[in-house]
Amino acid sequence: MIVKVAQVRDVAIIEVDLKPCADVFIFRVRGRELELCGKTLVLSEEIGEFRKGLLVMAKTPFFVECEAGDCLAAKAQV
Repeated sequence: MIVKVAQVRDVAIIEVDLKPCADVFIFRVRGRELELCGKTLVLSEEIGEFRKGLLVMAKTPFFVECEAGDCLAAKAQV
């Protein structure tokens, strides 16, 4: 599975080839681990802390807000 991450300051864009598990859900980022929809993905590099972002799952965009690695994702209406 390919996970793409782009990060600038406290904003991140994460693209994952997984189907979304809900329209709104919580996920966690801890170092190199991304806990997303009941799966733990181990990345090749550590993701730094970020507060806002965009999560793209199977071409479905989600707006993201995080605090201390605990993130809330909500489906974007486009």
